[in-house]
Amino acid sequence: MQQVLTAVSLFSGCGGFDWGATQAGLEIIWANDIYPHAASAYRSIFPNTEFHLGDVREIKSFPVADILIGCYPCTGFSMAARRRWKDREVRDLRTNDNNFLYREFIRVLRQVKPKYLFVENVGGMVTADEGWFLKRQFAGFKRYGYKVQSAVLNAADYGVAQDRKRMFIVGVHTDVTDFEYQFSNPTHGSKLDNPSTTLQDVISGMPLWPKGEYCDKPFHGHYLTRNRKRKWNEQSYTIVAHAHHVPLHPMGRPMKFVGKDHWELQGKSNRRLSWIECAKIQGLPENISPSGTLNDRYRVVGNAVPPGLGRAIVSPVIAHESARSNSKS
Repeated sequence: MQQVLTAVSLFSGCGGFDWGATQAGLEIIWANDIYPHAASAYRSIFPNTEFHLGDVREIKSFPVADILIGCYPCTGFSMAARRRWKDREVRDLRTNDNNFLYREFIRVLRQVKPKYLFVENVGGMVTADEGWFLKRQFAGFKRYGYKVQSAVLNAADYGVAQDRKRMFIVGVHTDVTDFEYQFSNPTHGSKLDNPSTTLQDVISGMPLWPKGEYCDKPFHGHYLTRNRKRKWNEQSYTIVAHAHHVPLHPMGRPMKFVGKDHWELQGKSNRRLSWIECAKIQGLPENISPSGTLNDRYRVVGNAVPPGLGRAIVSPVIAHESARSNSKS
């Protein structure tokens, strides 16, 4: 009988990556996050997983598992954050303690002793501080026996109804001598057997004006500096964590380009996507139930890793371990 691979998950959020990993065949035995509204969402998806709410830096003991997953906070590496810092003449990423949470991941790695590790972060980490942070992480993983590689993937290439690029690090312990990890090839697109998943595919038929479920604040000047609306037959722009900046629903007329950093809304059918629509576009399970205010729910959903990406990242390892198990039986 094939043994199911187990995983410990850090900075788990609402469990987007973990949900995709379980669809690939993984069992999450322990998870953690510091944000209570994300914790409530995680528990709604994984009611049987041991979940610890709190700062990982204060947790001393972790179970042994086959895999360690970590989606440590990315705000310091995002392009938006770096633009803000430039405006404020704050240029040194190394002054923000949250940018060093990868050290906690390495600390836990030494306890969990996994055969494989998976890390997700924004693409901006690749170039942040001229690659200094990425190099430090690679050096740390290699120090404890892991062969590591990274890639920036777009969720749209793996069946998710949005353009969302994220960076992934995969590590394989040197004790695993019969496997060379390769990132999964795209599964969806115009030149592939599976067409891209569109907004029409995932949110058509839902109420057009769901009262209380979408941010109805005025469209401020910054919001109108770029196009925010995609058509029904396209993928959404990236689902973000800030309610005010969520993309527009595809109904009605497209936005009109006026000039540099200036777009206009057309017609009266203009509203931001609801948090539930955002969850569906992310590919999160329907039973997800984050607590808190509307803003909290947007934040939980927007910070999630699309499960389609989690599944694609973990699948090569599951396939290898399955083949190995079958060869021994």
